[in-house]
Amino acid sequence: MPMNPMVSNYWLILIAAIAYLLGSFPTAYFVARRMLGKDIRVEGSGNVGAMNVYSLAKAEKSKRLAIAGLAITVIGDMAKGVLAIYIARWLGFLGYNPMAALIISSSLVILGHNYPFVFRFRQGGRGIATFMGILVALNPPALPIWLGTVFVCIIIAQYAQGKKIDWKNFPRVFSVIGTQTTGRIIGIPVALASLYGFDHRLLFPSLAAIILILIRHTSIIKASIQERRQHQITP
Repeated sequence: MPMNPMVSNYWLILIAAIAYLLGSFPTAYFVARRMLGKDIRVEGSGNVGAMNVYSLAKAEKSKRLAIAGLAITVIGDMAKGVLAIYIARWLGFLGYNPMAALIISSSLVILGHNYPFVFRFRQGGRGIATFMGILVALNPPALPIWLGTVFVCIIIAQYAQGKKIDWKNFPRVFSVIGTQTTGRIIGIPVALASLYGFDHRLLFPSLAAIILILIRHTSIIKASIQERRQHQITP
């Protein structure tokens, strides 16, 4: 006997819970504790993410250790996104709406990453690496397409602001990705168009996650606007 669709969709609550719990695992926090013996929430930018691990490890240990910490954190955060999507697919036999499950799992794993219950729903990351994992699980080629679009926006913003890029110095090129907040904030939603052109089925699962990522960037957006105003006031 086929399962009642209404009953089947109640299982989406389980999908939401699993995704949120996966997202709440603070990879960067444990990497920083292990490598540096510090609480990343009160060090550097205070962001529980890969770039803060990299900056702290580079300043206090070595560049090699910083790269290792960055890689471990990114892989760990991506794994959360991959698992959330795979679990939503694996449990599809429960009969719930598959697209609804993908939207819920992608948004809730980002929500857990950004606002983890282990830190009382505060002091999480910004969700970019976890979103990268979501894209890998949804359709692997979508990741380089999204990253490429974001990177182009970062480069355009960097030159538009009159800043140069030393293309011969990879560490400096990499640092632009982290410091060029305007380009990154613009590029994250703009890249949705690239994803839609590649595979329209990616739009809604990606849109839900992107909205939460941009909400987490609100403080950066406000700081950027305030900085511009100060530059305009200063003669």
